[in-house]
Amino acid sequence: MDSKINIYELDGNTVKSTVNLPDVFSVDIRSDIIEQVHSLERLNLRQPYAVSPDAGMQHSAVSWGTGRAIARCPRIGGGGSRRSGQGAFANFCRKGRMAHPTTTMRRWCRKIVLNTRRIALAMSIAASAKTSFVESRGHKIENLKNIPLVVSDDLKKFEKTKDAFELLKNFNLTEEVERVKDSKTLRGTKGKMRNRRFRMRKGLLLIHDSPVELKAFRNIPGVDQLSINKLNIFELAPGGHAGRLVMWTESAFKKLEKLFGKFNEESRILKKFTLPKKMITTDSLEELFLSKEVQAVLNEPAYIPEFSPRKTEEEIAEGEKFISMFDSERILSK
Repeated sequence: MDSKINIYELDGNTVKSTVNLPDVFSVDIRSDIIEQVHSLERLNLRQPYAVSPDAGMQHSAVSWGTGRAIARCPRIGGGGSRRSGQGAFANFCRKGRMAHPTTTMRRWCRKIVLNTRRIALAMSIAASAKTSFVESRGHKIENLKNIPLVVSDDLKKFEKTKDAFELLKNFNLTEEVERVKDSKTLRGTKGKMRNRRFRMRKGLLLIHDSPVELKAFRNIPGVDQLSINKLNIFELAPGGHAGRLVMWTESAFKKLEKLFGKFNEESRILKKFTLPKKMITTDSLEELFLSKEVQAVLNEPAYIPEFSPRKTEEEIAEGEKFISMFDSERILSK
């Protein structure tokens, strides 16, 4: 029997309608796949960089040769300063070149199997409906009515931030906003100089089907927006950790079944994609090995008896009995 999910009006109490939970929320979650896809996707965002080909090689220097009990690296010529006679060019010298300098021809990007990327997205969406995953990211969800949280499309009509904040208040999400707001700290590294002055925790993610962003939610701390047509793993699983707190609009939630399909039905949007099915019923290898079905076809283990040079007291007493018997026979023979 399919699970049901309530779609709420903007007041946070009235249930507008009830829909079936899409199969994508029942996908088995594997954190290793999500982390792998996230790390490879990050590599594809890098911008090539390299040092100058002439860096560290713009000196007037020549080796002094052998026989002086010093290294044979080229040395600065001339005199009258401390710089004269110092090593140059080599990577172990001050002001020398790099060893294996960076080039723009480096392999910056990584290929990701398309199906794996889609599966990672499906798993990230499934994790957003699991209380354990969402709480492990630090989200405040004690007072939420249910997860996933689905709201009427009327919120797209909001034009003022105060209206958007009132909506979050109706769904008991103000504590989550305050958590994100209080987490704002000054960055500890040189990113302060590079337009990344502050750090802040990730908060609520609003997923809608609008072609443009909803301006009413744009200035609320920690609240990010994402179109259902442009899902990406950086927003659904920040840092490669699944379990982002997500609020869905009604139209975006209903489009999930069309986007990801079902376990026995292909997606109508993603070409040749079907949700991954769980191939085994138990994840515990030990439990599987010790099951009656597996043990019935296995042979009895051939244990090799362990040899110990040490003897127990019973064995020593048994040996002494034979020694005393041999001693008595030797005495009688005499």
